[in-house]
Amino acid sequence: MMNAQSSANETDQPASREIRIGDRVLPSRFFLAPLAGYTHLAFRTAIRELGGLGLATTDLVHATSLLSKNRKSLELIATNEIDRPLSIQIFGSKPDVLAAAALWLEDHGYTGVDINMGCPMAKVNGQGGGARITCEYDSACELVSRVVNAVKIPVTVKMRLGWDRDKLTAPELAAAFEQLGAAAITIHGRTRAQGFGGSVDMDGIRQVVEAVEKIPVVGNGDVRSVKDAQSMQKTTGCDAIAIGRGAMLDPWLFRRLELASQSKDWDFEPTPDEQVHFLRRHFRLMTGQHEEYSCKLFRKFAGWYGARLGIPEDLENRLRRFDSFDEFESIADEIRLRHGERESTVATALVKVPNGPVERW
Repeated sequence: MMNAQSSANETDQPASREIRIGDRVLPSRFFLAPLAGYTHLAFRTAIRELGGLGLATTDLVHATSLLSKNRKSLELIATNEIDRPLSIQIFGSKPDVLAAAALWLEDHGYTGVDINMGCPMAKVNGQGGGARITCEYDSACELVSRVVNAVKIPVTVKMRLGWDRDKLTAPELAAAFEQLGAAAITIHGRTRAQGFGGSVDMDGIRQVVEAVEKIPVVGNGDVRSVKDAQSMQKTTGCDAIAIGRGAMLDPWLFRRLELASQSKDWDFEPTPDEQVHFLRRHFRLMTGQHEEYSCKLFRKFAGWYGARLGIPEDLENRLRRFDSFDEFESIADEIRLRHGERESTVATALVKVPNGPVERW
């Protein structure tokens, strides 16, 4: 059965910008999807400051490591007063461990838990986590049931369409998870076998929307513009959209979507000062948590930001190699002076997107 909001989308009736997931009312229907290695506190905060973001979800956190208070896991769940609303995404294959991790999060004041059943990385799947969970219906249901029953905060699930084209399990699992108490489903419109290559299957997302009765279904995959988001909503009937790589390609995308939802002009161009300010702001927020190590952590963003922020190719290359705060500031100053000299309008990162699952995506 298609949920009520999906029907409204199909008849082109205006929908409220707010959306309810469990007991949480979110200010917009456009979410920041978790991306391993990218959606850390600094990035989330910098994006939130631009406006329009409804919900952010952390990088995936290993449940066992979290319970062990592993330093990296605690860094991944670090948050601040601005970073709301937030869900913590946990992964693993043992129901009791995930339930315990969810309870730990609830006890420490977190207000939403997301179970990862979609990660395509070999090191996660090899441990029985990520997309591998969806291959076993009973095991997947037991895991969701245990986590839902362990906490009072909303529990959501993020998954792919299935392991491969021969095992498209998402609609059946979504229906079961709703009956078990999941508050929402996020569906990435690819199989695990596709990794991040190939095309998003809009019909596959629609089938998940039609499989549930009431809970929201959040579409995910290849949304890089307002028109992409509008097309996904219209084609699939999804209640909300989670955006990952698109947010790195255009940090103002959530602001554009908010304006579009209000029938306002969304096709604006940030000024050169605004673009360079965002670059500096993201890096400085990162240094507040990671200090000197931020120089290494920030390098991976250069290939995503270069085209959008008007960074000349030679300066983008320097951003991939800088080693100190002073060097970053020098590069940022030069970017402002030479803003607009860039020849290519294509993000360097897109040229290097892998065709299938990789361990360091």
